[in-house]
Order: sequence, then structure tokens, then C-alpha cells
Amino acid sequence: MTAERKYLPVLAAILAVLLLVAPPAKADDQDSNVEDFFGAYVGDAVIEGTMQFRDIIVSIEPIRNGFSIYTSTVIRTGPKRATRDVKWRAETQSFVQTDVPHVYQPMVRKSMFAEKRDPDLMAGDTLAWASIRDHTLGVYAMNVLEDGHYELRVFERTLTDIGMDISFVRYNDGIPVRKLKGKLARTKADVDNN
Repeated sequence: MTAERKYLPVLAAILAVLLLVAPPAKADDQDSNVEDFFGAYVGDAVIEGTMQFRDIIVSIEPIRNGFSIYTSTVIRTGPKRATRDVKWRAETQSFVQTDVPHVYQPMVRKSMFAEKRDPDLMAGDTLAWASIRDHTLGVYAMNVLEDGHYELRVFERTLTDIGMDISFVRYNDGIPVRKLKGKLARTKADVDNN
């Protein structure tokens, strides 16, 4: 079996998951603009079926031809913040507009010494993108695992009257294995400025 044929079932499964996760928009849907998401948000979330809580700060800001998302997460077991099991994680993701409306690709940091190359999924690189549908900004990240199975992570931020609802789902071979849901409020300074 050639290498290309070996990965056809994996790619077919990935396509099936993508079609389930991101159905095509209807012609009459009114998508939000990326600018509608700009601002700072604070709130909390919980992993479904657990006592694992998250305190979350999100800042979405404009960059040239796109946006960046800064997320700071305090991870704790149980509702109390002052425990020994508290962990902290922060990350920034930047995306730039593609030729497709409301679809963004990761911003690639350019280095005069680095050779430009496409992600190599079979070598463990991540395929990532973002899109806006209706009032939801979705960020998707997919990896092909060493054994040929795949993992897809979907993080959605949906605008609400007070801020945004957030949801995260991690799929292994199309099966949801971890779900997180939460609510964030737009910070007062942003409410006053918008």
C-alpha cells in the first residue's frame, strides 16, 4: 500500500468531522465582523462532568489584516481559588484574513533565515484556522497522531448581550472526549469605549 493510500481513511475521517463541526452557512445568515469581537472578556468555565474549573481572561485585538487572541487560564480543581492545585496557562494566537470571507489562517512569523513550508501533518505539525459564522468565532486545530488517528480541537466564542459564551470540544477520531463551557463578560472599560 502506498503512503498516500495509507492516509486516505484518515483524511476522509477528518473531512467528515469538519463537515459535522462546521456546516456551510446559509445565504441569509448574517455573519458578525471580526471587529465585533474586539475587546477584553473575563469569566469562568467548567469541564463537563468534572469539578475542574477555569478562570478565563480573553483579549481579542486587531492586527494587520487580522486579529490576535490572548487567553489566560487559571486551572483549578474545585470552586476555591486558593488551593495547592492551581495552575496557570497563557497563549496568544494570531490569524490573518484569507481570500475566503470570514476565514482566517494562522499568521506565520517570517524570518529571513527560515524556509517557507506548508504544515506537515504526518510529522506532527498542527493544521489551524479560524472562521466567523453568525455571531461565533471558531478556532480549529487538528493533528494527525503517531498511530494515524487524529485529534481536532474546536474553541468557539459566541457573542452575547453581556460578552460571550465559550465552548471547547476535543475530538479523537470524531468522538468528543473533553467538553468545556463557560460565560465571559465584556470588561467595563470596553463597554464604555464601544
